[in-house]
Amino acid sequence: MEIKDSLSYRTATIDDVELLTRTRVKFLTVARENVTDSQNAELYAHNKAYFEESLKDDTFAAFFAFDGKRLAGTSGVNFYKVPPNLMNKTGDVAHISNMFTKPEYRGRGVATHLFNMTVEEARRRGCGRLELHATDMGRPIYEKYGFFAPDDVMEYYFDSQVTACCAQEVRKVSIEE
Repeated sequence: MEIKDSLSYRTATIDDVELLTRTRVKFLTVARENVTDSQNAELYAHNKAYFEESLKDDTFAAFFAFDGKRLAGTSGVNFYKVPPNLMNKTGDVAHISNMFTKPEYRGRGVATHLFNMTVEEARRRGCGRLELHATDMGRPIYEKYGFFAPDDVMEYYFDSQVTACCAQEVRKVSIEE
């Protein structure tokens, strides 16, 4: 497939909830194996409700890259507050998510452009801290910006199946290293 040199970029609106939801669910189910139809339907319903609410209350922003009418990539950023501290005097935090570029558009600067839009939105809103979960593919982009992985981050999930799954993955990585 021939890729046009001129891509267009734009900010998502409430009218994009369906596109955001479909794209996120597809990304999540591709990243994990053995996702059932009922899990897919549940993910869809929860994500659709999330995007509807968070776009309306302005706690989430998303950005798209298009090649004509064809989606080339997405990015998103959630905004929340924590108690201010010496490193983040405002307490405003931006959590970057939904960074995805379709394979045929990779290596063309799409993710970098979307990431720039995302970071600029966080800066515009006065966030003192940016955070994200990095894939191996995305890590070099984030490290160019100065992102680093602290050693003191821990997670806990109230769903015991999720906790067990995550604990197994951590043990597997530790054993293989």
